[in-house]
Amino acid sequence: MGVSRWLVAGTTLAVSMAGATPAWAAPDPPPPPAVSEEPGAAADVPEPEPEPQADIEFTAAPKETTPGATVVFTGVAGIIDRDSGNAGRVDFYFVRGQKGPRKFAGSATASNSGRFRWSTKATVSGDYIAEYRNRKLAIVANATEYLSVYTHRATDQKLYSWTAGKMSCLPACKTVGPEQFVDAAPIHVTLSRECLQPKSGGRIGFADSQQNAFKPGDPGWRDFPEGQGPAEFDLNPGLTRGRFYFEWTSAPAPAGELTQCNLSFTATQRIVRKVYL
Repeated sequence: MGVSRWLVAGTTLAVSMAGATPAWAAPDPPPPPAVSEEPGAAADVPEPEPEPQADIEFTAAPKETTPGATVVFTGVAGIIDRDSGNAGRVDFYFVRGQKGPRKFAGSATASNSGRFRWSTKATVSGDYIAEYRNRKLAIVANATEYLSVYTHRATDQKLYSWTAGKMSCLPACKTVGPEQFVDAAPIHVTLSRECLQPKSGGRIGFADSQQNAFKPGDPGWRDFPEGQGPAEFDLNPGLTRGRFYFEWTSAPAPAGELTQCNLSFTATQRIVRKVYL
């Protein structure tokens, strides 16, 4: 009987030990926290603020002028998208031509709002470069404005010329120039005539058609009925488009003499042109 009790007890002990965790065995680590895949679940990381950027724009008034005239440059500069904190310095440089050196011309102060004004005397055509620097921040911006400077110059422009030598001009020598445009200013004519017979004469003028080639007393014409008249004179046709007409007739020569002429004329006009410096 006693033997049987120990076996039961031993059996019971063995079963109890099999279901227990040994004291020396380490416990399993806890599972990792669940990660949500939904957007925005993770903590938002703030993006760094962008560095401030500067901008400048300006204009010249007037944009075209004569030497010595005052030119005023006005504009605004500063940090983009800011209406204040734009105080700074604006330096102006002048560059003539694509390869010309950059020369310092002057400076102005930009206000808190960024507005500035600067004036100078016009000399020659070229680019003005405005360079802005903010007073507190290390930011720079620049822009360019072109200024045209001109003067008026009068030049004698050749319109037409004609020459003929040893012409009998019996019954007449005639020439008609090409159609051309002229200014409204007087047309100066220099006429050369060398005729063996002194009474050889003719006429010259500027008209818009051959049908209107000559009208007595017309200021656009000069008549030499017997070779008399000035060698230099002005025509005032009142036209800006037309042709030069020239006609000359030699007087009949007495028996035994020749009749011929050397003729030439040149028409010029004093033109005033705008010349850019």
